[in-house]
Amino acid sequence: MKEGGNLAAGYTSFFKYERLPEPLLRFHMRRKYVNPRTGLSRAGPYDAYKHKCDDVRVGLVTGTSISGLAEKFMQHLKNGHGYYKGFCNVFKVNDFIFDNEMKKEINDKDNDVLSNIENAYFELAEKLPDKSSIIIILNDETINRNYVKIKAIRFKYSKKTIRLQLIKRSTLEKALKDSMMLDFTLFNVATAIYAKLGGTPWILDQQLIPAGVFIGIAFTRPKIVAFNNKAKEIFYYGILTVYNKYGRYIDMSVRGIKIELSKNLKIRGTKGLYIPKSHMVEMLKQVIGTYFPPVVIIHKSARFHIDEKEAVKQVLGSRGIDYALIHIESSNPYRGYGEDIYGKTVVRGDLILDTELNNRAILFTTGCTQSDYGIQKRGRPGTPRPLELEVEENTTPYSVEDFAKQVFGLTKLDWNTTDLEVRMPITIKYARRVAALASYLTAYSGITDIRDLM
Repeated sequence: MKEGGNLAAGYTSFFKYERLPEPLLRFHMRRKYVNPRTGLSRAGPYDAYKHKCDDVRVGLVTGTSISGLAEKFMQHLKNGHGYYKGFCNVFKVNDFIFDNEMKKEINDKDNDVLSNIENAYFELAEKLPDKSSIIIILNDETINRNYVKIKAIRFKYSKKTIRLQLIKRSTLEKALKDSMMLDFTLFNVATAIYAKLGGTPWILDQQLIPAGVFIGIAFTRPKIVAFNNKAKEIFYYGILTVYNKYGRYIDMSVRGIKIELSKNLKIRGTKGLYIPKSHMVEMLKQVIGTYFPPVVIIHKSARFHIDEKEAVKQVLGSRGIDYALIHIESSNPYRGYGEDIYGKTVVRGDLILDTELNNRAILFTTGCTQSDYGIQKRGRPGTPRPLELEVEENTTPYSVEDFAKQVFGLTKLDWNTTDLEVRMPITIKYARRVAALASYLTAYSGITDIRDLM
């Protein structure tokens, strides 16, 4: 991909190309690496000094048919395999404890499998100390069908914080047959467990903005609660998730919303949903009353509604708080192709700026990766799909290029994976996860930590 300009006589390109460098991450002893696995292996987690005396206890719930494979995986998790040198060596904790008392086998083909999982979780949770994790390894159908319901079980148990990590049978079997896949899976699961005990695996080396907060907006799927010959009333939850200048999750706000629509208007997923002005005003006041940010940057995966824009102007504009509304569209027709040397695949970080409109950009967050050893060819099939960024409102000093850099950095803060190819920023990803859980929760204030969404 080459930068735009005069490509031939009489032809002008209205696009400019550049490659954003992969953001550096900071690990133990302030050591910096691009790749999470490299950083964890060479330096250890960012806050290793806080957890060096910790004994990490882990429970296991698994199906009877894969119990042996699950135990084998747990032994690798403790002792290591290949590039992954074992939990204690990588994360610098005192001990990693898993034994038969912390294991429950269930029939995951039972019609009442959800109750079986819940009972096994409660039994193990009683035995485990606070801030422990339970790994659930079950067949794909059970996890696919009940993923959110299983995740929500954690909020039914209030005595201690016992978080869940889910692994599909297919992932387990593939990992145990492929050495590289096993190393990758072990790093992912181990990193998530370390984070769920309260650890911080890594942070961005540089803050995204000097001061202020980021907000992500998402919605639950709407339900029709009333209708007549002309109209229908739908109910859904609107969610704001809040992140600080380093991209760290700090808060959330949820509101139940009812709106009336034409009876014939079809609803496709969450497309077209919005937060009505009165609700948006309340939610924004809650955020600024707590954090007093000088700048607020809001991300949404759909266009902003006039109600949302008016609420932002009323609450933030009237108080002299700079703000920007960024529409991050993941469903778009654009595809990119790179240089022959990289198999004609774009590089993660490739950015195309619309120089005519000045408020739009195409950002590739998947593709070949910029690692600590240079650019690495993409190892997975398919053509990378970019994110389309549109700046709908902006009173900040930042440009669309600055906003693209911020979005790029926010893709690197998901501690549930050590993969470099992460497509969505956590502002959108975790707002969606709150939305997925919202219908199963009775106390939204219980989600005070991003670790509850992993």
